[in-house]
Amino acid sequence: MTSRPEDVQPRYRPYTAKASEPWEELAHDRARCPVARNAELEAVQVTTYEGVKEVLSEHQSWSSALGNIWPLKEPLPPEEQVLGWADPPRHTRQRKLLVKALSASRIQHMRPFSERFADDLIDELSERGSFEMYDDFAARMAAGHVCELLGVPEGERDEYARSAQRMEELVTDTMDGRAEGGYGSELNEWLDYLGEMIRAKRAAGPGSDDLITQLSFARVDGDYFEVGEIARVIQLLNVAGIGTTIGAIGNTAYLLDRYPAQKARFLSDPEGLARSLAAESLRFESPISGLWRTCSRPTRIGDLDVEPGEKAFVVISAANHDPLVFDRPDEFLIERDWANLPMNLPFGQGIHFCVGMNLSLLEMQVAAAKLYQRMPGLRVRPGFEPELLPGAVLRRFRTLEMVFDGPALPRTT
Repeated sequence: MTSRPEDVQPRYRPYTAKASEPWEELAHDRARCPVARNAELEAVQVTTYEGVKEVLSEHQSWSSALGNIWPLKEPLPPEEQVLGWADPPRHTRQRKLLVKALSASRIQHMRPFSERFADDLIDELSERGSFEMYDDFAARMAAGHVCELLGVPEGERDEYARSAQRMEELVTDTMDGRAEGGYGSELNEWLDYLGEMIRAKRAAGPGSDDLITQLSFARVDGDYFEVGEIARVIQLLNVAGIGTTIGAIGNTAYLLDRYPAQKARFLSDPEGLARSLAAESLRFESPISGLWRTCSRPTRIGDLDVEPGEKAFVVISAANHDPLVFDRPDEFLIERDWANLPMNLPFGQGIHFCVGMNLSLLEMQVAAAKLYQRMPGLRVRPGFEPELLPGAVLRRFRTLEMVFDGPALPRTT
């Protein structure tokens, strides 16, 4: 007797059996039960490229107001709903503020800063011979770019970066189901701090082009945004912009170490291959493995009828390894022809497509090019076995210990 699709149980178990190489189990689910109720997730699991794209695109049927990086039982209060945690029309008015401010052309103007900043970090690490990728480089790289974009005064950047990284750690703990910790109280303190910064920017006037000033003086339908809403938008940009970039930079370094032939090819032309490397790293090992949605009206996805209130978890890691879309999907190949391939999905899809994509890509490209130009012997410490963070959403390690040979080569910018 042939089993029915609903009789096939998903093998993907990100909480109790998170695999360092999940491609076989994801291939099973994608082929045998592409849309299925996963008991471990307590949600409808979607694993094909087209299915993931459909759920992320159909915001009328799949709400974000009950969480996208961890599932809530009730929507957040309206004043707390921002961007990826909001539906139209609230989401629409917030996004209008950010699309222009984070445009590709605006972010490319940050490239000289990005290259100098990466060089400064490498100069500092050069005499060590080893460093921890996340704390010593990736987190500082990400936080520094956020400070530059927001216009945080030079004398306050170190403290701002430490606070922003602390909030990212608390969000990571919460989304992985490990603990609420002090998230609520520390979040309120952080929002108060951001509120003071916003009021100071408003008092100084609209003469600056930094992001906080732009948000502070932007009008939608003739009205300024409230300080609290701006603070929550900035908070989400901090967490998303720092956390995902930390994972993306670390995952790229790990993949280059795992695939020496691809690393050798990259070392032959770091500047020329940095863009393609970033795209392939995000496809092969996205730092965001999946996202949550909540069904808001009776709908059908694949062969499954879904009722309002049911949760869905779209497995981006599975979609980005779909053989119907990507040739040799389980191979890490840094020279794919991205001009003739569909967009891979680490930045989402539809109205919630990540507004910070351009900044994240810039940081990834500059980080990889600078690190491996100046430290061509950079590698994961021999014998070190990275441990993945638990949970369904994030795919990155707890720590990633790196070593290199001798002082860094001279900077070129």
